[in-house]
Amino acid sequence: MIKATFTRQKSSILESVVLTGHAGSGEYGFDVVCAAVSALSISLVNSLEILANCQADLEIDDIDGGYMKIDISHVAHNTDEKAQLLFESFLLAMTNLAENSVEFVSTEVIIN
Repeated sequence: MIKATFTRQKSSILESVVLTGHAGSGEYGFDVVCAAVSALSISLVNSLEILANCQADLEIDDIDGGYMKIDISHVAHNTDEKAQLLFESFLLAMTNLAENSVEFVSTEVIIN
């Protein structure tokens, strides 16, 4: 199962997400749930950089996979409306995916 754990400040600012695990909804190379999560997460990173001029810290397990952390807590303008809209959109997409693929994806929001 892929678990998406979002961290939100008490002020409601989303500052990071950690994605762990593997969906296991299909054979390697044919796992559409994994592909959806990958596409959404890479799109978030690219959109933050290009549309919001926000360089996220990115950690990925290149060897075993199953781990990605996207963090904008260090960015001075992480409260920027564009950056937050993109992060909220990613949370919405992951929540919808989790609702439609309960056995493969879960989401959690931690208030920090």
